[in-house]
Amino acid sequence: MRTKNLIILFFALALTFFACKEDQMEPIEGDSSAPGALTNPKVENLPGGAKITYTLPPDPDLLYAEAVYLDAKGTPVKFKSSYYTNNIIVEGFADSLEHQVEIYAVDRSGNRSNATRVAVQPKTPPYMAALRSIEVKPDFGGISVSFVNETKAQLAIEVLTPDSSGTLKTAYTFYTQRDRASFSVRGFASEPRKFLVQVSDKWKHRSDTKETQLTPIYEQMLDKSKFREVKLPGDARTDAWGGKMQNIWDGKALGDVDNSAAHTGNTGTGVPMYFTFDLGVEAKLSRFNLKMVQDDKHWFNDVSPKKYEVWGTLNPNPDGSFNGWTKLASIENKKPSGLPVGMITEDDRIAGRIGDEVVFASDLPKVRYIRLRCLDNWSGNTNMVMTELTFWGNDK
Repeated sequence: MRTKNLIILFFALALTFFACKEDQMEPIEGDSSAPGALTNPKVENLPGGAKITYTLPPDPDLLYAEAVYLDAKGTPVKFKSSYYTNNIIVEGFADSLEHQVEIYAVDRSGNRSNATRVAVQPKTPPYMAALRSIEVKPDFGGISVSFVNETKAQLAIEVLTPDSSGTLKTAYTFYTQRDRASFSVRGFASEPRKFLVQVSDKWKHRSDTKETQLTPIYEQMLDKSKFREVKLPGDARTDAWGGKMQNIWDGKALGDVDNSAAHTGNTGTGVPMYFTFDLGVEAKLSRFNLKMVQDDKHWFNDVSPKKYEVWGTLNPNPDGSFNGWTKLASIENKKPSGLPVGMITEDDRIAGRIGDEVVFASDLPKVRYIRLRCLDNWSGNTNMVMTELTFWGNDK
């Protein structure tokens, strides 16, 4: 009998335990009374959106405010704001027309108040404003595109151009949240070509296209198979950490793996480091690209060059001095986010993948030999590491 009673007691306790567990899954509040409505709405129209300020109902059960409007397809677009604040921001409008927004108070039981209807009339949406600001100019092998994005909205700038059959194809898409930026689209012959630019946002709104007819400036990428290492007095080593100079013209922009970079070391001397190589041809250079090692450890970090120079000559002095050399460019590797070293955003990664793109002045002489000279890196000394260098110009 005692055993039977213990079994009954066990099952009773078990049922009580599971009942408690189930109770804990229920809403904290279980009433069905809706809170009072939001009152005294005031509207501040914003680019592509609006800020709605209101008075909250005196309901201790209040959890959040909600705003709802219908997009062009009739789909509800919803936004929420904590009861700790008295305003809510709605965004994602495709135009500057008047739109109706309904705002609600919602309590802890999920009860929603009566709607308060508000009329908003957004200012020009960011994707449309960016299109109006776009400037397109001829560039070496293509075009350069610049624009303003004052609200730092998430935008995609798409460049289209006809292919060999005349069909419009996307040549490049530039993604950004910067307040202003520029980029280049290259790889085209020096002949008249139609280019179209279109802007879209995270809400999948697409602008009209801005069309232009331009002739890219002639250039060609120099043949990297002709590049050769040159060792002159005073030149830095490039084989630290398993590196070698040939890695920077092997056509591979890689992360931190074996045989991916040229590396001058880590020991700081306070004296600018430099190394020399032969392009294999005499050329009037138009531009060059330097890519850091392709990973978060090296983008705007480590001994990646921050401030550096490019020098050129037709006949290097065998004593290793800079006599007879011409400074072709001074470059500062700038981090788009401006965040401290070690902190990185997706915009920083995009910039790291693109690398430093430098356009040379048009009045510079022809050169054959190149020197890279590092004045400062992201660790505060003068060493440098990089994974790929590319030069363009006219070697005819």
